[in-house]
Amino acid sequence: MKRGCNETARVRRGTFRGKNVKKRMGSDHRPPRHLTWIPLLGSGFLAIVSASSVHAGTGNEQQAQMEQLLNMDFKELAEIRLTSAARKDQKLVDTTAAVTVIDAEEIRRSGMTSVPELLRLVPGLNVARINASNWAVTARGFNAQFSNKLLVLMDGRTLYTPLFAGVNWNLQEIPLADVERIEVIRGPGATMWGANAVNGVINIITRKAADTHGNLVSVSAGAPESWRTTLRHGGQAGEKVDYRVYATGFDHADFRRANNTGAGDDWNGERGGFRMDWHRASGEEMTLQGDLFAMKEDVVDGTKHGGHLLGRWTKTLPEERNWSLQLYFDRNVNTAFEQTNIYDADWQYGLRHQDHALMFGAGYRLTTTDLANGPFIQWNPPSRHDQLFNLFVQDEITLAPTVKLSLGSKVEHNDFTGVEIQPSGRLMWRAAEDQTLWAAVSRAVRTPARVDRDFRLTAPIDLNTMLSFRGNPDIVSETLLAWELGYRIQIKPELSLELAGFYNQYDHLVSTENRPPTFLPPTLNQYYANKAIANSYGVESAMEWRVTERWKLIASHAWMKMHLEVIDGSTDTTSPGSADDIPRHQWQVRSRLDLPHDLELDGAVFGVGRLSHLKIPAVTRLDLRLGWRARPDLNLSLTGQNLLDDRHPEFTGTSVTASEIPRAILARMDWKF
Repeated sequence: MKRGCNETARVRRGTFRGKNVKKRMGSDHRPPRHLTWIPLLGSGFLAIVSASSVHAGTGNEQQAQMEQLLNMDFKELAEIRLTSAARKDQKLVDTTAAVTVIDAEEIRRSGMTSVPELLRLVPGLNVARINASNWAVTARGFNAQFSNKLLVLMDGRTLYTPLFAGVNWNLQEIPLADVERIEVIRGPGATMWGANAVNGVINIITRKAADTHGNLVSVSAGAPESWRTTLRHGGQAGEKVDYRVYATGFDHADFRRANNTGAGDDWNGERGGFRMDWHRASGEEMTLQGDLFAMKEDVVDGTKHGGHLLGRWTKTLPEERNWSLQLYFDRNVNTAFEQTNIYDADWQYGLRHQDHALMFGAGYRLTTTDLANGPFIQWNPPSRHDQLFNLFVQDEITLAPTVKLSLGSKVEHNDFTGVEIQPSGRLMWRAAEDQTLWAAVSRAVRTPARVDRDFRLTAPIDLNTMLSFRGNPDIVSETLLAWELGYRIQIKPELSLELAGFYNQYDHLVSTENRPPTFLPPTLNQYYANKAIANSYGVESAMEWRVTERWKLIASHAWMKMHLEVIDGSTDTTSPGSADDIPRHQWQVRSRLDLPHDLELDGAVFGVGRLSHLKIPAVTRLDLRLGWRARPDLNLSLTGQNLLDDRHPEFTGTSVTASEIPRAILARMDWKF
């Protein structure tokens, strides 16, 4: 939400920093010079492999798989499996939620190079780029750089920062060639995934190691993204172990401001990682994966680095029973002021008995944060350890052959607010083989982050006035009661339609309140409180049409409206305006066309309504991609984005002077052998 002044808003969204804070974390943290090893290694790797024989078998197999997916009719596409909606494998057509799946072929043909840009393909998801290295992403309202009501996961590992409860999208620069699919749930997912899954859940699912055997060299160059390189090798160790290793790096030039000056927001980074999968005849599967990354963005004059290690053990038992255990460690370091470590354990068990499909589980998370105090910003305490315990249960009851009822709840205990209960009920009716109607009611919470309670700011507003801002140790969780209704229909084999409507009621939203000012020196005093409420409602629609065997059209539209107000006794005059930080209308039309001679022509038009509170005009964006399968193992493409204008703003709520998003051109080569 919009805060009482620019400085307070920037603190809330994580963009304010003191001049001398970086010195508290150590000496000069200049960007690592070794970022140049990626293109050099890529050139050497190309030279070596070009001297050896090329094995086209892997490329032929992957091409056949892509063509098989492309030629599926929509009845087959409805059989696509997903896991995020109910934490178990199920058909897309059987989900009682508004779900979109971006598969590997859609990722490849989009021409996108980053996860947040890919999310533009999701109906109803609001994606706005702030500058070269930052995005604001949300579902169904409350957009900001750190949208704290959208839970984002990668292979079941949470990506949000406990400092602001948002996502650092610039730290998620993973090789998109390793992504199997991205599952996006619009609407609450708290019963399955817990706090912060308020307006939606995004789960990025990477490919199994067995699906990435062989070698991959991916190289792209253009403007404003200068270059991006990915190297990957996958294979088999023995009969039961598959593995892959990868390295990727990129360099991105800065954007321009409205006055045509450089924004100074250029950034670069590198990442490397691995995955190993074990398979046993007893129905056991084990996964071990991890990565390390380093990233430098000039807009905040700091370097970030970290990594994670994740292990998962699953076992399928007789009589439709199964269980899984996942453990992971995640570390993020911002050299300017922050060190965060997360230790997480999650266990779940599923069984089926007669008309009941029961799932239950438990989890534990320990988060440690160490923050540096500076002349303007202080944290009290600067270091703390926070624990989270959770239990969940869900029962899917078959009431009739065509009717299913799902009842469940998540119970969590956190160190900020104690016990939180997040129940849901979902009903699905298969009115016919090609029609599904579903309805749901859910309760979800957004638990406080450290910025809500422990934060202190003392800074000048101008030459004569100071701002004194304090977090509030009495802040409680923001709550949502959500009502949803959805309908899916297969009109005919080549045409499908999906509709989803929602009504959301929010309570205890965080507001910025004023205390009486002081005069020696003149000081404006503010603090956080839970004195705002809101309601929103909207309709989302999506259509897929196979016009011919070679031509596919995808179209969607989303409309929503929000009303936000403060309760009696509040002194907040700015928060109600943040209801207009989201567009009233969003729409898109995308085309995928296979041309003769192994050519591909893909296009997309995106429309986003104006953001009246932020004074951002409506935007229409055109993207085009021309691809060529020069050989079964070699893909070449040329992509143009934002082709209708030189540049335009998309979001200004988190920067003093926002960048404008420019036209972009990218040439790319993918070689698999």
